[in-house]
Amino acid sequence: MARTRYVRKLKELRQNVIDMGALTVRSVEDVLTAFELSDTALAERVIANDDAINNFDRKIEAQCMTLLALEQPMAKDLRMIATSLKMITDLERIGDFVVDIAEEIITMAKPIRIPVSASKFNELVADVKLMVVDSIETYASGNVQQARSFEARDDRIDFLFKSIVENMVNALAQSQCSTETVADVASLLFIIRYLERIADHAVNIGNRVCYMEEGDRRFLK
Repeated sequence: MARTRYVRKLKELRQNVIDMGALTVRSVEDVLTAFELSDTALAERVIANDDAINNFDRKIEAQCMTLLALEQPMAKDLRMIATSLKMITDLERIGDFVVDIAEEIITMAKPIRIPVSASKFNELVADVKLMVVDSIETYASGNVQQARSFEARDDRIDFLFKSIVENMVNALAQSQCSTETVADVASLLFIIRYLERIADHAVNIGNRVCYMEEGDRRFLK
């Protein structure tokens, strides 16, 4: 009976982390839609919905601490709890960066003007969004092979980030931006930096999945 209860608690914990991840993914998708459409009302809803992510963070932390204190888990169960405890911090930070992006969207001109090639910016957005989606999937499935692909994918995101920043700075230096566009550039620089940091947290999640499944601590931060 005690074992059945313990297994049920572990399943509940894992499901709660997955649910928190799904909520975080939805916030990322919504804020990027708000950016694409210059939808300040949606950006404001994204900010308001961050409370739900924070509530999950507190709830799951309490679950982890209770399991650690009362059940004395061992081996893979212990790694799963430890991974969940660390992972919710990554998810909460992603949620914070989403709020930061939403706040920038609200302050920007409408429509938002991108003073560089939109293709690179769109690549960055798509890659970051997919990384977050995949990071939750790797936790749910325990897909170590997928998790290990994140480091290389993050290198591409870093390359895009640096290229976009360089192009924006050059555009400003060469006075290629209109007066109206200049006001958006600072916000765009912040937004792409937040996107790059979101990808870093997705990589963290992937590394934690490797630890959870195989006890591999090499890349844990």
